[in-house]
Amino acid sequence: MIISIALVGTRGSATGSATNAAYKAEQIGHGNIENRVSATGTLAAVDDVVVGAQLSGQVTEVHVDFNDSVKAGQLLALIDPRTFAAQVAQAQAQLDKTVADIELQQIVIKQAKVNFEQSKRNLARVEGLVAANHISEDELDSYQTEVDVSDLAWQQANAQLSILRATKASNQASLEQAKIQLERTEIRSPIDGFVIDRTIEAGQTVASSYNTPELFTLAKDLSEMEIEAYIDESDIGQVALNQRVTFTVDAFPERSFRGEVRQIRKAPQSDSGVVSYTVVINAVNRTGLLLPGMTANLEIAIDSLRDVQRVPNAALRAADRFGQQSQSKSRGPMGQLQQLGLSQQQRQALREKLPKPGSSFGRSAAEQQRQRMEQVLAEILTPEQLEMRAQLRSGKLRLGHLLLVRGGELEKVQVQLGISDESHTAVLKPDLTGEQVVTQIRAANQ
Repeated sequence: MIISIALVGTRGSATGSATNAAYKAEQIGHGNIENRVSATGTLAAVDDVVVGAQLSGQVTEVHVDFNDSVKAGQLLALIDPRTFAAQVAQAQAQLDKTVADIELQQIVIKQAKVNFEQSKRNLARVEGLVAANHISEDELDSYQTEVDVSDLAWQQANAQLSILRATKASNQASLEQAKIQLERTEIRSPIDGFVIDRTIEAGQTVASSYNTPELFTLAKDLSEMEIEAYIDESDIGQVALNQRVTFTVDAFPERSFRGEVRQIRKAPQSDSGVVSYTVVINAVNRTGLLLPGMTANLEIAIDSLRDVQRVPNAALRAADRFGQQSQSKSRGPMGQLQQLGLSQQQRQALREKLPKPGSSFGRSAAEQQRQRMEQVLAEILTPEQLEMRAQLRSGKLRLGHLLLVRGGELEKVQVQLGISDESHTAVLKPDLTGEQVVTQIRAANQ
């Protein structure tokens, strides 16, 4: 209802000449208030795995399709294994040949050892004949040379055996590598889950020269989803872990889903000069309605109050427009002091202890004056006033005014304000429940 009255000198901080005006008022009551940050994001499975091919070749078999359930180790697809099977056979043959060469070399070593032992015995026999002067020294030298040659042959045979054993180890590794490549032709599921994406068909050729081809995307479970939302830099400071989130999706616009902030990533995202930050939100999906890739329109609950005294935001705007000149005088640091309700003694102490304006100049002088003010305020303010000033400076507490209808007149009163949402603002002090507050005021002839 719009009522016309004469504003005849309002009580409180605002003053003005009498004027004919009309106002609209409503009763102050209680309700819930939530301060929210809005954003959009994309739904995704919490545990999803991209399965790719580690080698190149033609896909000969595909065993699963979209939405199929799979078990860990289950065969999903097969790449033509013939080339890789041939490589295994070749590596096996090389290994077998090396094993045979080792066996042959061991026989050679035995023969070389026999020859060496025989030459030593011959040398010993000849040495006895030389002592009896039955043969010459020259013949003895030839037997010594035979011993040396047979010894070298034995050492060479042992060295060749070491080379063959190293070759066997290399061939064994080549065989294992070939077997691994053959196993990789079988694309198997790494987890229990189901297929949410498939990008290949039988007969298609995949190439893994530079990037691993993505063949399947598997999800472990969709009973829990996550949303990657992009929060503007102006709002990210209000977002914290474990805050409640509500969101809707285009598929079910009338249905609201709930989530919780799980992670705030510090890496910035820049798009056309707009900076945002990624926030990851967990969401329960017991009904299975939410699917990967859906767009979520979400609201993060920054602050919330339940059953709190509140007024329409229009009431604050009406009070601001009424008596704007007197309001402008209370802005800035000195305005904050006025909002603290200093006593006469505190005002007098402030005037006496603070240096007079203009007594010094320069940036350093201004800093000294600021420090002096902080020191004086710490001395003269009560603990309650100091806490209130800290809350005012941090933005956690706001002071404002309301126009109340009392005794047929409008009275402007100062109030402590809490959080706001799109329609209401919490009034923390004083208790005005049941009183009539002006939400709209204009000249009566309008």
